Amino acid sequence: MVNLIMLLDTDDIYKKFDPDDIAFGVENLPEQVKIAWQDTRDLVLPRGYSEVSSIVVAGMGGSALGPHMLKALFADRLDVPFEIVGGYTLPNYVGKDTLVILSSYSGTTEEVIACAEQAKDCRAKIAVVAAGGTLADLASSENWPAYIFEPGDLAKQPRYGTGFSLIGILGILERAGLVRVKEAELQAMMSAMGEVIDTCAVDVPTAENPAKEVALALANHNVIIVGAEHLAGNAHIMANQLNESAKQFATYQLLPELNHHFLEGLKFPSGLAENTTVVLLESDHYHERTQKRCKITADIFEKKGISVIDYGCRGASKMDEVAEVLQFGSYVGLYLALLNGVVTTDTATVFEFKKRMDE
Repeated sequence: MVNLIMLLDTDDIYKKFDPDDIAFGVENLPEQVKIAWQDTRDLVLPRGYSEVSSIVVAGMGGSALGPHMLKALFADRLDVPFEIVGGYTLPNYVGKDTLVILSSYSGTTEEVIACAEQAKDCRAKIAVVAAGGTLADLASSENWPAYIFEPGDLAKQPRYGTGFSLIGILGILERAGLVRVKEAELQAMMSAMGEVIDTCAVDVPTAENPAKEVALALANHNVIIVGAEHLAGNAHIMANQLNESAKQFATYQLLPELNHHFLEGLKFPSGLAENTTVVLLESDHYHERTQKRCKITADIFEKKGISVIDYGCRGASKMDEVAEVLQFGSYVGLYLALLNGVVTTDTATVFEFKKRMDE
């Protein structure tokens, strides 16, 4: 363990396993928020975009992380249903009164392109969030409103571009008049992220760095991220980043749903408990009954022999906490990848799958 602790505080490990400097993007995640918000101030949407009865976002993998966070965070602000499609087919109800937002980092995701064609056929109101590719071309030729961002060194892969995705889509909804967001709320989000950076940055020693300490605790363990309510999207994102960046088994469960079945599924196989760690995202902004569930759930996990890491959010608002956990989870994914000795941007299995799909 001593060697592992020292490992995260050496320059060599970053040079070896983070050659594309993903750490730079993680440490500048608030800049994505700032850029995306400023850029979307210039968007002009047709008047009809404010008169929709539903919102559907089509996106896959890292390009769907922002929408998942947005759906959880703004559940109490949106006046129309908000659905995320992770596949080739839009819901049957999609029509001229639906806003379809096509989200793809590359702009070439085949499932999203298929949804684009359906949305066009359904005469839906369409908007695009992408870094280029086919979707950018379609937006230009079809005159669809679009936020086409330039990730540069800030986001070298989709899962690291959540700031662009989240705020890009939020900006479209705000410009359409479908949700209200104050400038001060965005500033508070970036401040919350900055506070995490102050304590979790690469140059902060492991003994004083909570993200490095959590990564050490998760090494060689099955990981279950548990969240609820406004942090449901964060639980999804953190599991995704541990999967893709650290190549480690991680999944997520949400309260209160997990209390109704999941706790009974922890007895088998033999040895499961001692090799599993739960990261529990807690918040004073949860419903009071959910807060009680957090405590009881953690107690039951521990009685079953499963380690629990309680991450107590400290944000003044739900938006602050979503930003805080996004920043913290991004650091944990980075540090766990280094501990596992894998290159942060290596997604060979995903590329192999895509190649075989094209054969």
